[in-house]
Amino acid sequence: MPLNQPIQKRYHSISEVAKMLDVNPSLLRFWEKQFKQIQPKTNARGKRAYRQEDIDVIRRIYDLVKVQGLTLEGARKALSARKGEAKERGAQAASAAQTANEAATPAVNPLEVANREAAVARLKKVRQRLLEARAVVRS
Repeated sequence: MPLNQPIQKRYHSISEVAKMLDVNPSLLRFWEKQFKQIQPKTNARGKRAYRQEDIDVIRRIYDLVKVQGLTLEGARKALSARKGEAKERGAQAASAAQTANEAATPAVNPLEVANREAAVARLKKVRQRLLEARAVVRS
C-alpha cells in the first residue's frame, strides 16, 4: 500500500454514516427496519458497522426519499426496480455472449446438414403415421 494514500475504512459506525448524510442515527435505524437491502454487521453488544455497500444503498434511499420526495413504499419499489434492471442487463449480456459464441462456431459440414434433414423428414413421416393411428383409435 503506498504511503501517500489515506487509509480506507472498511466499516463505519452509525454516527459516522449519519454525519455523512446529515441525518439522525435514529432515522438510519428506522430505514434499516424498512429496507431489507440495508444489513449492517452488528457485534454482540448491537453496535452497527456499515460497509460501503450499505452506505451506497442508504445514499440511494436518502436521494429517493429526501431529495425526490418519494414515500417509503415508492422508494422500496424504485430500489427493487433497479435490482430488476440489473437482472435484465445481466440477461441481455448473457444472450449477447451466447450470440457471439454462436457466430464464432465453425461452419457446419454439408454432410451433417443432409443427415439432419433426412432425420427430420423421417420424424415427420413417423409423426404423420402416429396422428393417423390416433385418429383411427378415437373413431
